[in-house]
Amino acid sequence: MDKALPLLASARAREYGPLAAVVFEGALLFTNSDGLPDLSRSSHDAKRWMSDLLDAGGFKPVPGDSKERREKLAADRQAVLQGVRAAMSPIRVAYVRGMDDDAAERERRFSGFGDSDAIFEYYKIKPKAQSELRLEDYHRRAALQTIGAAVLAPDSEVPPTRSPEVVSTVHRAVAALTPASFEGLDSQTRDQLRRELSETRAALLALENALS
Repeated sequence: MDKALPLLASARAREYGPLAAVVFEGALLFTNSDGLPDLSRSSHDAKRWMSDLLDAGGFKPVPGDSKERREKLAADRQAVLQGVRAAMSPIRVAYVRGMDDDAAERERRFSGFGDSDAIFEYYKIKPKAQSELRLEDYHRRAALQTIGAAVLAPDSEVPPTRSPEVVSTVHRAVAALTPASFEGLDSQTRDQLRRELSETRAALLALENALS
């Protein structure tokens, strides 16, 4: 708490990294219901610690505060919580990945877990930080927009000058797809996508042969 309190000033300026690092250190002091480090900060003690920190840092209304003041404090409090959560994401991912390089520490803190993948799975943590996921999503959207522009262009075929760009974009878009991309889809949609992927595979093979 003593290390975290001075860092609330930077959090007010929307610089959440230093505070997130200390909050994560604090999370390692708490345990979940299985007796493991509370990396998700879901335990009552971890939530209480964070709440006490924000209260001590002035993110709590006092008797006599106006409605506007209370609303602003609530908004600021939520902004800090969200900012710290986002800033802590890469810290947590790096920490779990680091367990692959320190078997003794992994056994001490996560006894019985063979590697970082097992830890990620147990905590249901995506093995990529939120910033990485946002960047991938940006590239995926950009790729789809480029493909759409090529398909909707007035020309019936992609001109040779644009073929390298379109092929590269298609490659990035397909590479971004994983089996998880199809989770939750109904059977009709899955059948349709299966047909389209099959047709696309045949078309790509013909284009590959044309380059031979």
